[in-house]
Amino acid sequence: MKQAKTIERRSRLFMDDFLHSYRVLYPDAGPERIQRLMDILSQVDQKRSPSLKNLDADREWKADWFQQPDQVGMMLYVDLFASNLQGVIEHIDYFQELGITYLHLMPLLKPRNGPNDGGYAVADYRAVNERLGTMEQLRDLAALLHEKGMLLVIDYVMNHTAREHQWAQAALSGDKHFQDFYLLFDDRALPDAYERTLPEVFPDFAPGNFTWQPEIQKWAWTTFYDFQWDLNYRNPDVFEAMLEEMLFLANVGVDILRLDAVPFLWKNLGTNCQNQQEAIHILAAYRALVRMVAPGLLFKSEAIVAPEDIIRYLGSGGLEGKVCEIGYNATLMNHLWQALAAENTHLLRTTLSRLPAIPKEATWINYIRCHDDIGWGISDENAAAVGQSGRGTRNYCSDFYSGVLPHSYAEGYIFQRDRQTGEARTSGTAAALTGLQKALVEADPQKIDLAIKRLEVLNGVIFFMRGIPLIFSGDEIGQLNDYAYLLDPLKAGDNRWVHRPPMNWAKAARIHEAGTPEARIFSLHQRYIAVRRQSPALHSRSVDRIILPDSDALFVCERNYQGHKMLLVANLSRTPQRMSISLLPPEWQNGVYVDALRQQSMSFINDHLSIGPYGVYWLKPALSLESTSTTSVELSMYVPAEFGEELYVVGSLPILGNWDWQKGLSADSKDYPHWKLRFEVVKGQAFSWKWVRVRNGKVVMWAEEDMEEMPL
Repeated sequence: MKQAKTIERRSRLFMDDFLHSYRVLYPDAGPERIQRLMDILSQVDQKRSPSLKNLDADREWKADWFQQPDQVGMMLYVDLFASNLQGVIEHIDYFQELGITYLHLMPLLKPRNGPNDGGYAVADYRAVNERLGTMEQLRDLAALLHEKGMLLVIDYVMNHTAREHQWAQAALSGDKHFQDFYLLFDDRALPDAYERTLPEVFPDFAPGNFTWQPEIQKWAWTTFYDFQWDLNYRNPDVFEAMLEEMLFLANVGVDILRLDAVPFLWKNLGTNCQNQQEAIHILAAYRALVRMVAPGLLFKSEAIVAPEDIIRYLGSGGLEGKVCEIGYNATLMNHLWQALAAENTHLLRTTLSRLPAIPKEATWINYIRCHDDIGWGISDENAAAVGQSGRGTRNYCSDFYSGVLPHSYAEGYIFQRDRQTGEARTSGTAAALTGLQKALVEADPQKIDLAIKRLEVLNGVIFFMRGIPLIFSGDEIGQLNDYAYLLDPLKAGDNRWVHRPPMNWAKAARIHEAGTPEARIFSLHQRYIAVRRQSPALHSRSVDRIILPDSDALFVCERNYQGHKMLLVANLSRTPQRMSISLLPPEWQNGVYVDALRQQSMSFINDHLSIGPYGVYWLKPALSLESTSTTSVELSMYVPAEFGEELYVVGSLPILGNWDWQKGLSADSKDYPHWKLRFEVVKGQAFSWKWVRVRNGKVVMWAEEDMEEMPL
């Protein structure tokens, strides 16, 4: 009785939202159709376990539960990570050691045999790929994750099924009811009309959007591959059937459904059949129904589209908070990679500043890499705003990260070059794209250090910005490109498999060996995760503002949640940078901060904040420098001099004579013309310095420029 009243209460709350979108899609649907959907909800409610209903209740009354700064995700392929679901269960301690709270298992529902688009050609939504385990094991994993305070995320492929799905098989046998589940055509008249405005998703190995089906003498709409049939959402029976499959997975214990390929759900003649408003209403109608029976289940839209379109999947134009709760921030991802290649954040800042605001009820997934290629979604308009060519910038990125350019450190690969424009996407692991792979092959410690710093600054941005940071499995230990896919005929033609390596557990074991690249990369992820948990300013409902620095190599952003403030300063270049503190908001202009990442007070001087190559600060305001502990600083200078000359170092600290060279420190000439000087300073106290050449007690020459140091 209590549960019946709960469903009734939720239905009153969300029925208007449901009917608004449902009637846009199916204006002729009568009361009996609505009642059938309500009956489905009632049946699902009866089967939903008490533990899941308790989760529903907790999450329903704490609407921002998934927007807390302690949420950190990892995505992985079950077979590549640990062979099967049992293996994933056995490695839960690894997730906990890192600090993961959100586990996204890549496609694991039963696919067709043979080529299956990496699992996205689903033959049965109610069965797990038998190579990975069973639905009962998935249910057990969900329960175990919930005990550990973790979320289970899986893919729900909405746009299409495999040709081998029972609905498609019934259609192939001549069943008219199930033929209407798909977009089938007797001749080429309509397909040709649609093709005039349709792009190709995989022009290299899946050209065209329609495939002839000889068994039924019809053309099937196949946006992706010829074995994936697009569903016909104009048919309300399809809406109903896919609701049942969705709610079945909700009752297994899934917390978040990644809704795959949602921009393609609705087709309108004369358009590119992507991002149609009806597709948004499909999701909004589902969202309202799910809230009636399983409000603990969230939607994550897989819409890697233009920024103005991405926002629509999170809710806009009266649908705010009524579509998907989570979306991929592809704009941040690809513009961040562009900024790293160019060592210039102008385009990144400009584009992010122009993004429409997302609803307060929604949040982003922020990521560096995922299972997919990097599409260079840089608009011509935003590029022009910073004096660049859109196509030129996109081509620069693909050329840089494929290692074509002579100054590139990256070892990625071109994916799907457009035959008309010459533009391409990029494959490769984060470690390969940031130069770690090349540096390890060359066994160059300095290049290894720079590559790890690049990984640190990229992660420093995505862990700071509004949203849930998501790690692609293996990136937390710096896994490299894997070329074994070339030996598999089902994968050899798709170089995205180069950045989908099996988990290297021997490499993972080195996370406890101090100084190894694996330990350094793993620990930087741990540090970001730990600091996020203690940082209320990083709540997803914060008020954010991007700040314009006087160095284009810097990216600066302030976040403010209910008075808790934090400032990101990230240097996307290989050279030290500084910015004028007077450009910051007033409360940040005293030059004294606490760096949350190092739990250390910092004080800057001369109105300048200095930061090292690929450096990252997460700053909090402070009234004064609290540090009293000291650290050793070593300065190394290349200064040719005449016989009998000495080299003094002077600067803004008393130990450096407060710019009086006679009170400064004399440098060691043992390795002339390299001079060295080591001395103790207070941690976090920035200082300026320069060298002075002295002969017989008289100044011969001063260095032309001041240098700045921040001893951390």
